[in-house]
Amino acid sequence: MSTRRDDAATRLRSEALHSLRASAPASRWLEAYPVGNGLRGAMCAGLAGGEKLWLNDITAWSGHAGADPLEGVTVRGADALEAVRGAIEADDLDAADALLQRMQTPWVQAYLPLGWIDIEVLRPPVGAGPGTFQRRLDLATGVATHSYDGVTHRTWADLVTGLIMHEITAEEPISVRLQVGSLLRAKSAPANVGGDLVTQWLLPVDVAPGHEQPAEPVRYDERTGRHGAVVVRSFGAAEVADGVLTSAAATTHLFAVATATAPSLPGDPADDRDARQRAQDLLSGIPVATDVTSTATALLGAHVAAHGALYERCALELPAPDDADAGSLDTVDRVYRAQERDDAALAALAFHYGRYLLIASSQPGGLPITLQGLWNAELPGPWSSAYTLNINTQMAYWPAETTGLAECHEPLLRFTRRLSETTGPVVARELYRADGWVAHHNSDAWAHAAPVGAGHGDPAWANWSLGGVWLALHLWEHYAFGGDRAFLRDEAWPALASAGAFALSWIQDDGERAWTSPSTSPENHYLDADGREHGVAVTATMDVALLRELAAVCRAGAATLGLDEPWVAELTARTGRLPDPRVSARGDLLEWDRERTEAEPEHRHLSHLLGLFPLAQITPEATPELARAASESIRLRGPESTGWALAWRAGMQARLGDGEAVHAQLRLALRPADEGSDEHRGGLYPNMFSAHPPYQIDGNLGVTAAIAEALVQSFDEPAEQGESLPRPQAESIDPARVRLRLRPALPPQWPDGAVRGIRSRGDVSVDVEWTDGRLVRARLRAGARAATMMVHGPDGSIGTYELAPGTTRVIEAGERGTSW
Repeated sequence: MSTRRDDAATRLRSEALHSLRASAPASRWLEAYPVGNGLRGAMCAGLAGGEKLWLNDITAWSGHAGADPLEGVTVRGADALEAVRGAIEADDLDAADALLQRMQTPWVQAYLPLGWIDIEVLRPPVGAGPGTFQRRLDLATGVATHSYDGVTHRTWADLVTGLIMHEITAEEPISVRLQVGSLLRAKSAPANVGGDLVTQWLLPVDVAPGHEQPAEPVRYDERTGRHGAVVVRSFGAAEVADGVLTSAAATTHLFAVATATAPSLPGDPADDRDARQRAQDLLSGIPVATDVTSTATALLGAHVAAHGALYERCALELPAPDDADAGSLDTVDRVYRAQERDDAALAALAFHYGRYLLIASSQPGGLPITLQGLWNAELPGPWSSAYTLNINTQMAYWPAETTGLAECHEPLLRFTRRLSETTGPVVARELYRADGWVAHHNSDAWAHAAPVGAGHGDPAWANWSLGGVWLALHLWEHYAFGGDRAFLRDEAWPALASAGAFALSWIQDDGERAWTSPSTSPENHYLDADGREHGVAVTATMDVALLRELAAVCRAGAATLGLDEPWVAELTARTGRLPDPRVSARGDLLEWDRERTEAEPEHRHLSHLLGLFPLAQITPEATPELARAASESIRLRGPESTGWALAWRAGMQARLGDGEAVHAQLRLALRPADEGSDEHRGGLYPNMFSAHPPYQIDGNLGVTAAIAEALVQSFDEPAEQGESLPRPQAESIDPARVRLRLRPALPPQWPDGAVRGIRSRGDVSVDVEWTDGRLVRARLRAGARAATMMVHGPDGSIGTYELAPGTTRVIEAGERGTSW
């Protein structure tokens, strides 16, 4: 039987691990709390006397249908590509850059801030103000709450109805006034349509990124452009006049916010309704009870259940220095205090926050996570708040499979298939005369696949051509974790095979050796003999890692599906003739085809270490020399970097088995952001958004992935013995054969803890407990398929366990005589 003191302690521990807190309203966007359902989102300021909600809709993008996927390109085709390759071979890199720039389109389109709602509580109780203020984001329920002197606001992005809900309760009757605003151009005046407040906005047909300076950075065209709507409905008595919704006095108020855009984006179902009608139809589906309070209770209960079904699959427990203190402190104060007094529970909170942001930003049927997730308040947003495919978009999905959120992976997988079937093949064929499909550095909701840069972009980032290959590997990852053969056959395999066709067109081969040209190591540069910076070269190390991984998964996929595909053998042979990773004279891993002087020795990208993490081509066990060189590469880059780069390094250090280094990287990633500096220095903003700077969500999600990697790692075990590198197995995977590492890189600063629900390849859920730095217990739960698990602890092999579908195996400390 628990006592009230025990209950209070449990509640405070939960607060420390699963909630963000503040004792003052947000004064700016980076202090507001995010809610989202993958389609619609809001940032909640939590004001005393009201609320401000910044609104986003994942379909609100600039652009228009029918745009030329190669607009602005002035040279194209096989002859143009051969001219680039000839210039590189002649070491005329200026000419190569100039030719590549002529193959660039202007830019991708921008993810837009749809608008905001200003909410004012009229005649608040006497004494209302920030002195009694509390603000909280509950990660476990997906509800943002703030209260002051008898008034409480709750905001959630409903996972069941798809709406943004805002509830206000008060001890005495109050009335509420709402208005909608936007940075976008109004399509029409605010209107009362059936008692709803309706606002409609034009979406621009073109938005230039902030680093470009065209004559018209934001351009509208009412004839070809799209439009959006924000519709607000009150569930109590209210009137709409002069663009303002005013509710009658009551103790409970409930408002629903629907957003929509039209016409449909590519990949979405065709829909002839305009944005206003789409939004109002969404509202018409809300079940209404006999009174406002019952309606709010029913809607919130259904949402919390749906959110909890995802959120509760995985959890990390780490102790705070003082549970009571950590549970009651403002989150921003915890972040500052952790710099002086280590707070393991802050890392657990960051782990849970990343999973929360993934649930909120990415749901089936939506578009992939943007650089800022679902949330953006700027026009244009940072880097157009679009998709950056040379690391950031992929990193945002690293925790999807490992932390039990495979459904949240769906938008990226669906988007990848669309790229592979629509614009990707057009650009491959027309720009390069290549087979298959291609994607480059940037993309957007319209599936932009060509290089960007407007004819003057640095080819070091703009003309990197393996974005499609990396995206295709996510399709295999989803299969490797879930084992759905129908998904592999019908959805993953066509995109993988087409990526393989592009790879065969792209790799040059003389029968004895193979190479890629042009090649870059995004977004890095080297110095030539005259000390000038260049980014274009031959066969960057990243190329080799991606292309060999593609060949490996295509072999495994063909074998699993029983396909006899001669091109798979040719791709294997050709990628095998690419140069192996090499160690430099100073002991680090070479980033390019030869020893080159780095232009930026502390560059944020570590693209040449892709084979270490997230791939598994470099491991301390199988390739110790390369693993040591990778470790030296990380050291030489220096301790500082952007938020997402710090997270990537933490994941790499986890693969190297260095828990102390993982902790050091996390401390940097979880410190307060230096907001007065433009330097690339990672940290956390007051609402725990990760700083590049500016804010990028991949920093948050990368931290979650890195922590998961430090606690549990899984690898497909080769079916044939003697393979030097862990590869996806090349025969039927029924049962799955998986090598599992338990607690491979636990930071020594986390001596006690437990993790539940880490998902391994082979669809096995893994729980691990440890005390005093030693493993105590592990629990393996098989999904719908059988699995053979080769389990390793920090001290070596524990044993091999056969799991039938749906069964559980508990491994206790000391089993089979192994010291954990």
